[in-house]
Formats: sequence, structure tokens, C-alpha cells
Amino acid sequence: MAAGEGALEPLSSFGPFDALAEWAHRLYLDGYGERAVTAAREGLVLVEAAGDERTARYLQFVCGVALHQLGRWSEASEEAGHLLRRLGPDADPLWRAKALALLAEARVDLGMTALAMDHLAEGRMIVARHPTGDYSHLSATMSVALALRALALYEPADELMLQMLEAAYPSASVRLNVAQEAAVLQVSWGAMLEIVGRADEARPHYVVALERAARMRALALDVGYPEMLARAEVIEGYVLQRAGDLDLAEARLRPAMAAFRLREELAETQIARIGLALVLGQRGAFSAAGPLLADVVRSSSTTQLDVWGLTALSAQGRNAVREQGPHTAVAPLQTLVRTALARLWEDRESRFESLQDRIRLRQMAQESDRLGRAALEDPVTGLGNRRRLQQVLERPDRRFSAVFVALDRFKLVNDEQSHEVGDDVLRRFSKLLVQRCRGEDVVIRYGGDEFVVLLPAEAPAGGTDEGVDPMTVAERLLEAVREEPWSDLSRGLKLTASIGVSGPAPAAEALSAADAACAAAKRAGRDRAVRA
Repeated sequence: MAAGEGALEPLSSFGPFDALAEWAHRLYLDGYGERAVTAAREGLVLVEAAGDERTARYLQFVCGVALHQLGRWSEASEEAGHLLRRLGPDADPLWRAKALALLAEARVDLGMTALAMDHLAEGRMIVARHPTGDYSHLSATMSVALALRALALYEPADELMLQMLEAAYPSASVRLNVAQEAAVLQVSWGAMLEIVGRADEARPHYVVALERAARMRALALDVGYPEMLARAEVIEGYVLQRAGDLDLAEARLRPAMAAFRLREELAETQIARIGLALVLGQRGAFSAAGPLLADVVRSSSTTQLDVWGLTALSAQGRNAVREQGPHTAVAPLQTLVRTALARLWEDRESRFESLQDRIRLRQMAQESDRLGRAALEDPVTGLGNRRRLQQVLERPDRRFSAVFVALDRFKLVNDEQSHEVGDDVLRRFSKLLVQRCRGEDVVIRYGGDEFVVLLPAEAPAGGTDEGVDPMTVAERLLEAVREEPWSDLSRGLKLTASIGVSGPAPAAEALSAADAACAAAKRAGRDRAVRA
């Protein structure tokens, strides 16, 4: 199965054209990759024209994972890049995690492992710090888990799978998709261990795969999904063959293979072919086993860690020896392949450490950034503090208009209403202040009940200072303070403000002039704005 299959999304996250996204997604989940790509691309034309961005981003994601399912990795990487640009810097981080996971999977197959690790580290951090239990988190977690599987990092991938299996999702169809991916992961893990000569370690994973296939079977019956039931039976048949029960394995595999279309994109197609070929090979039916293994090799990925292609190659070598006797070329070739794969398998530890190092570096950078912001923030309101103001004052080359605000008689609020109410007033006023400022404005809690806004003054080619009129800001703020229902915080509470404005000038000069104008507003009776 192509990495990325099974990524989930609830209909509620789609836009008005959700039926288009639902159809494309179902085609992809059922292994109809080409049809899913076509449906997604045709749907994108319509939803973009209609301005339905929610459905557009989902169709873009489906297009990307379907391309990856088809082995068209460069195109999948391009679609992931388009999706990241579509999301933009302020998008839902869980959507970003999905896009990064898709990009990581594509770049693994393109041989860009270091870049894939960087994308995966960020995606893993995003899903780790968001609360579990909703569909958006499930979808992002599934995407990250499958990207980890693409790197043969089965342990962290299965850790995420277990989280999803243990979560309580209301939809049986969603739980079915999780169980299916979780079962495929375990049977893939076991097969890879066998390829590298660790058969004893493979057995526990086959047992878990059997348990998950049983859950998959029960859920498929619950939702009435006969094809998924057949795919569960394929996994059961493969595990039974590895346990040595050839009759029961064949009794599972043959009916299951007849019950669903053997599409190359599905992992269960390759698992079924190999499982039946192994049964036939053990019975000496080499002519019947050969085409099945050849089909797997023909359709397998060219990546070094394509478990089913490698398993088929290994089985071809064993069958050749059984049928034709020892051959001087076969045994050394199998030894060489096994040694190379064993070394590659051991390299998983370094890949895992590399991923952990990248996550730790990102965490350290985020913590450093958080501490840096905290050093410049007022702890009560979250506005800039005096240290942040000082940074601006140290830039005499920039010019600002200034708005200096003092809350009238704020000391009485603390004395008569309590400091807790006072802090609530400060926080609510800070929100009012920020709502009336632009992103480029510097908003500061100057101290106590005093606040400062520095508004950058633009200087066009003509040399005239222009920008927002500080008096306009002041008057809007006065009106907002008068109309705010402060009594919500404490019965009978009312609040006004005195404001001084000045500028444009260098920041220090503008601040000093606005401070003096604020003092003049207080002397004039408060609840007003005065221009310096």
C-alpha cells in the first residue's frame, strides 16, 4: 500500500462542495488512484471558482496522497508544496502537519531523506502538542504515522496507531480505516524482520496483525463493507501461512482474492499474491506461484524499503532453488541482499535518533522563542512591556505617532473592587486596545494603569510623514471604553480613560509629548483626548 493511504477527514471539515471531496477520498481509500487524482483535479477547478477554500485544500491533499499511492512521487511532492502555500502561515497547524507528512513521504521515495526528516519532525511535534479525540487530529496523526512507516520507523508509527485505536471515535467507518492501517503496519513490520533474518522477532508482530485484522473484520461487517472484509481476510491468510497452516491460509486467501479487485495500489493485493505464492511454493506448484510473485515485483516500489517487493524477490529465489536445485548464483545473491538489507535495517536507529534530534532542536528553538517573547511581554495583559518599548526607543531613525492612555481612577477599582477585578479590567482593556490597532503598531503596557501605542509614520518619496491619525485612534478608543459593559466584571463598575496624542516624531520625542498631553487631558476633567 502506498504510504499515506488511510488519512482521514470528517465531512464536517469540508466546505459546501463536500460531496466532491468525499467521492475523491473514497476512490483513493479503495485503491483507485488514477480516478481519485482525476476527481480531485476536476473538483478543484469547480471549488476554486466557487471560492470554497475548505474543500479545495482537502481535494489538493487527496490529489497528493493518490499520486503518492500511484508512485508518482515528484508530482505528489509538488501537490504537497501547493497545499502548504494554499494553507498559508496562519492555517490550522493540524492541516500543516498533514501537508508536511505528505511532503516527507514523497521525499523519502525521492531519496531526500534529510529533508523528509525535517518535515516529519515538525509534523510529529504538531500532533503531539494538540489534544487528541477529534477528526482533525486523527487525520493528521494518521498522515504522520504513515510517513514514519515509509522510513521503516515502525515503533513510533505504531505508537501513534495505538493512540488512534484506543481513541473513541463515533464513526465505525473511521475506526475501520484506522484498524486497517494498523493491521497493515504490523504485518509489514513482521515481513521486514523476516527479510533481514530476524524471524523470531517477526512472530509477535504477526500475532498483533492477526488481532487487528479480526477487529478490522468485525468493523467491516458492522458497516457493511465486503471489500474491506476481504482485505482483513487477506491479512489473516498471510499470517496463517507464516504460521505454517497452509490449508487454512489458502482457504482464507483464495475467496478473499476473489472478493475484491486486486488493484496494484493496495497493500492487501501484494500481501494476497505473496501469501498464496508462498503456499503454492511450499506445495511444489512453482509454475502457479511464479506469476503471482512476478506481478508483485513488477508493481513494487523502487525504494530500498519496499517490504513487499523485497519479500517477493526473496520468495522467487527460494522457489528457484526448490524447483531447480542449488544454483551457484542464487545463494550468494540472497546473502548479499540480506546483508545489505540488514545493514539498512540497523540504520533505522540512526534515522530515529536523527528524527529525535530534529524534534529536540525544534523544541529548544520554540522554548527559546517563548522565553524571548516572555521577556518582552507584560505578564498580566500579554502586551509589550517597558523592555519592548526600549527596543523601539533605541531606533531614532524611525518616526512614530504616539497614543498615551491612562485609565481614570483605576486605583479605586483595585481598592474597592479587588486586585482580581483590576486585573480583569486591564486584560479586557488590552483587548479593546489591540482590536483598534494595526499589526505593525507597537502596543505597550507602560505601567500600572498606563498604556502606549506607537503608530509607525510612513515616509513616502515626497518626504511627508503620513500614517494613521493618532487622534482618530484615541477617539475610537474613548468611545469603546465608554460603551464596554464593565459591570459584567463587577456590579456598578464604570470606566473612562484620558488620552494624549502626538507625532509624528522619533519615538522618544513622540512618547514624551503624548505623556504630557495625557496629563493635560486629566487636568481638563478626564474622559477625553488631547493633542500635544
